[in-house]
Amino acid sequence: MVTKNINTVSKIIDENDKIQNNEVDLDQALNVAGLGWYNIKYCLALSLFLIAAIMEPVGYSFLLPSAKCDLEITDSARGFIGSVPYIGIVLTSFPWGYLVDTRGRKKMIVYSSFAAGVFGILASFMPDLISFTIFKFLCALCIACPAAAPYSFIGELLPQRYRDVTLSIVNAMQITGAAMVPLLAWAILPLDFRVNFGLYVFRPWRLLGMLYSSSFLISAFIMSFGPESPKFLVSQGRHDESLETLKKIYSGNTSKPAEYYPVKRLKLPVQTEMEKPSFVQSLVQQTLPLIKPPYLKWMMLSGFLLFGLFATLNGLYMWLPDVLNRVLSGGSVGLTACDIIGQRLNETISANAECNDKITSITFMINTIANFSCAFIALAISSTVKFIGKKALMLLVYVTIGVFCVLINAVTQEILFAILLSSLPLTGLAIGPVNAYAGEIYPTKLRGMAIGLSMMVGRVGSIVGTNVAGLMINSVCEATFYLFGGGLIFCGALSLLLPRSKDKDSEKTKMEFTHL
Repeated sequence: MVTKNINTVSKIIDENDKIQNNEVDLDQALNVAGLGWYNIKYCLALSLFLIAAIMEPVGYSFLLPSAKCDLEITDSARGFIGSVPYIGIVLTSFPWGYLVDTRGRKKMIVYSSFAAGVFGILASFMPDLISFTIFKFLCALCIACPAAAPYSFIGELLPQRYRDVTLSIVNAMQITGAAMVPLLAWAILPLDFRVNFGLYVFRPWRLLGMLYSSSFLISAFIMSFGPESPKFLVSQGRHDESLETLKKIYSGNTSKPAEYYPVKRLKLPVQTEMEKPSFVQSLVQQTLPLIKPPYLKWMMLSGFLLFGLFATLNGLYMWLPDVLNRVLSGGSVGLTACDIIGQRLNETISANAECNDKITSITFMINTIANFSCAFIALAISSTVKFIGKKALMLLVYVTIGVFCVLINAVTQEILFAILLSSLPLTGLAIGPVNAYAGEIYPTKLRGMAIGLSMMVGRVGSIVGTNVAGLMINSVCEATFYLFGGGLIFCGALSLLLPRSKDKDSEKTKMEFTHL
């Protein structure tokens, strides 16, 4: 009879005496602490940061059209304001990453999220466009930390065997969180109230902005009671604090006293006598090899692929509710979307009509259904990557969504137009495969920086895409969809230049889907 190991993580290691009398590494100590309610609840709390970091920038797509009359926002100005979150992320990704690695995961995530929430809520009380934009920009400077750091923090609270599946679930929650944006807008924006405070009138869009930003405060409050990452504590030589954190995890998971935790000593990382490089020196050491052969061509390729992807995913997508609202409330039959947009624009100019910031109920409904549908489709397609391969998935996503963008200029049925336009979030399915290639192309010591740099180029695409769409959507509407659709198809062709996967197992690399 074959003896099977009990599946409880704390019992995988049978020699408790050996654990007590010897130093163990952090992964083994986490295995002993196990998986249970304690680390699961804080993983859920950390996932709230990721959801908040999605809701803030995606929320602009509903917030700005509803505020255009009160703040006198033109389409070109809306394009700039809609790109503000991505400008903030590009400017602060490296500084926040440095602070997270040197000052602590928990502290930086809580502080940055609290600041983002406060600035975002204050923006909702601003009386004019300039002050509103300033506070939204201050909020944007704080988003990069809660948008990225929770991924590594979650992995550092869990036994290694559960990290991949947990992060996959977190990604699914993040996708669902994006669907909360139109759902909250649907609940708040149709409300009809006006409270005059003199400097400004408090209307539903201001309440909606407060709700979007308050998700940062809720996340920060919950995590303020959570533990610091034991891996960070070990990396800082804080052995006793790391051991105390592991004891809390063990006690919370098993309902046993912390003193029963069998690990008594942790192996600390080997300390070298070499002087630790400064932030700037470290940045140069990690970046310079990536902009020289043989990695330069791959860095340029992955950067361009993510630039094209984010230009559509975050750029053109920001205009989705507004364009959809214009078409669905147009009341024209047999016209394309751009025909309707041009017709309504001419009517507004000729009649000099009063500013209209209403969004139809059908727009809310379609966006909500589309986002939840995209979440399920994304999960289903991601699960097939190990069968079809990363490159095939990338090609499928780029070409399919690119063709959909081009077809928008040809369809005259409103429902078909809504389906084609609402498919844009699926572009995010290509983010994971592009980043997964970094695991094969770059060595371990350069991998993190390579992904960080290529993602930064991608976020520049968000800025460019948002502004370009804002400038073109009214003046050269058809060219807008040809440009973005053609760009995606071109990226699909470029993806064929990526190298073949080294082995089949690499196809199981975790896929990541995010609007940011």
